[in-house]
Amino acid sequence: MIFWKNAVFALLLTGAVSAPAAPLFEDVTDSAGLAGINRDGGVTWVDLDGDGWCDLVVQGRIWRNVEGRKFVEVTKESGVTPFGWSSTAADFNGDGHIDLVFPNRDGALWLGDGKFGFTKGEMAKTPNTHSMGAAAADFDGDGWVDLYASSYEIWEKNQSFADFRYRNNQGKLELAWTADKPETMRSRGGVTAADFNNDGAVDVYVGNYRLQPNFLWINDGKGNFVNRAAEFGAAGTMRQNVKFKTELGVEYPSSGHTISAVWGDFDNDGLFDLFVGNFSHPPKYQDRAMFLQNGGPGKEYHFIDRSTDAAIPWQESYAGSAAADYDNDGRLDLFFGTIYKGDRGKLFHNEGSWKFSDVPDAGGTRCERTFQAAWADFDNDGRPDLFTGGRLYRNVGPAGNFLRIALADRAPNTAAIGAVVKLTGEGFPPQLRQVEAGTGCGSQNELACRFGLGKAEGEATAEVRWPDGTVERFPGLKSNSAYRITRGGKPVAVPVTSK
Repeated sequence: MIFWKNAVFALLLTGAVSAPAAPLFEDVTDSAGLAGINRDGGVTWVDLDGDGWCDLVVQGRIWRNVEGRKFVEVTKESGVTPFGWSSTAADFNGDGHIDLVFPNRDGALWLGDGKFGFTKGEMAKTPNTHSMGAAAADFDGDGWVDLYASSYEIWEKNQSFADFRYRNNQGKLELAWTADKPETMRSRGGVTAADFNNDGAVDVYVGNYRLQPNFLWINDGKGNFVNRAAEFGAAGTMRQNVKFKTELGVEYPSSGHTISAVWGDFDNDGLFDLFVGNFSHPPKYQDRAMFLQNGGPGKEYHFIDRSTDAAIPWQESYAGSAAADYDNDGRLDLFFGTIYKGDRGKLFHNEGSWKFSDVPDAGGTRCERTFQAAWADFDNDGRPDLFTGGRLYRNVGPAGNFLRIALADRAPNTAAIGAVVKLTGEGFPPQLRQVEAGTGCGSQNELACRFGLGKAEGEATAEVRWPDGTVERFPGLKSNSAYRITRGGKPVAVPVTSK
C-alpha cells in the first residue's frame, strides 16, 4: 500500500497523470435569458432583423439576439400565431426580409418586415398538419424559394400522410404536389436539400421512420422530382428477407428508423455527402447511423457507405443531428442527439479519412429527450455554438482560425438559399459549404457559411456559385474575419468579437 501511494504521488509530481479535459462548451441558457424553452420541436437560427446577430426561433417563439450578450423574447410583439412544431426561414416574397413557414400549421406563412414584425402571407391550404420538418430552395429555377414538407403519422390510428411541395408563385405559396400512395411513408422531420450531383438543380433527401426506405428526390431543374434513392445507394439497407407493409398496402424491405439527415462535405473533396441519423432498436435488421460518401462523377454521384469506417457507436435513441466544424480544424464534425431518458447526445470529432472520435462527455453538452440540434455563432467570436434540448451551449474550447461568409443575392432569393461556397488557400484543406434552409430533424443552422482554417493565417479565395449557376470568385479574404458578399459587389468586412 505504501508503495502504491508513493507511486501515485510520483506520477502527480511528474505530470504523468493528466487532469480532466476542460469542457468545450458551457451552458449559458439561463444567463442568456433563454430559460424555459421547450425541448420539443425543431430549432431555427436566423438573423431576422439583418443586424448581423443570429436570432432564435423555437416552436414559433422568437428571441432577438442582443449583440451576443443576451436574448429577449419578442414573440408577442411579432404577431406570429399559432406556434408550430418547426419553422423554415427564407425570404419567400423577395422583399429582402426573412419570412417564416410552420409546415405543420395550415397555411402558416408569416412575412417578416425586418424589425421582428410579421403578417400573414398567402399560402394554400396544407394537405395535412402532421409535418415535422421542411426544406426550402428554388426547385424550379424561377428565382423564387419553394418548399418541400415531409409528413409523419398518427400512430394510434396506424395512419400515414403524404409529403407535399409548394411552388412559390411570386411570393404566394401554391400547392404543387402531394406524394402518391407508393411513396407515402412516415418521415419524422429529416428533410434537407442540396445539389449533390452538380447539375444545377437542388435535390431533396427525406429520411423515413418505421424501417421504411428513405427518399432521394432527383430534380430535373424545373421542379419535377423522381425518387432514385435505391439506385443511388441512399434508401437504406433494404433487407429483402425482412419486409413490412403500410396500411395503404405498400410493401417495403427493412431499412431504418431515420429521424434526421445532414448534407455536408465530410471528406473535403468538394462534394456533398450524407449523414443519415437512424434511431434503432437492438435487432440487426434495423439500420444504424450511416455516413454515405458522394462518389462523384466517376461513380455517377452514387453513394459509398462509410459507416464502418466512421464507427459511430450504437445507442438506441439517436434523434436530431447537425454538422459544424466546432474546433475550426477544417473538417466538419457532428452532434447527434437522443430522445430516450438516460441516453445522452454525443459529439463526434472528424479525424479525417472517414474516422470519427467520440468526444468525452460530448464536450460538456448535456442533451437528452429532444429532436433539436442546430449550430450558429451567436456571439460572433468565430466558434460555432449549439442549441439542443432547450439549452444554449456556448463554444469555449480551443479553436483554430476561421472565416465566416454571409451571402446576399438579388431579389427574389435575397438570402441566397441554395448558393454554394468553395474556399481555398494555403495551409488548410479546400472546403465546401452551402446556404441551406433545413437540416437534421426540423431544424435550421445559421444561413452564413463558416470555414475552419486551423493554423493558417494567409489569405483565402471564395468561389461562390449563386443559385442560378452564376459563379464569382472573391480573393484576398483574411483569416479570423467575417464578410458579407453581395452578388456583383466586393466583400465587405463585418465586425467579429474576440475569442
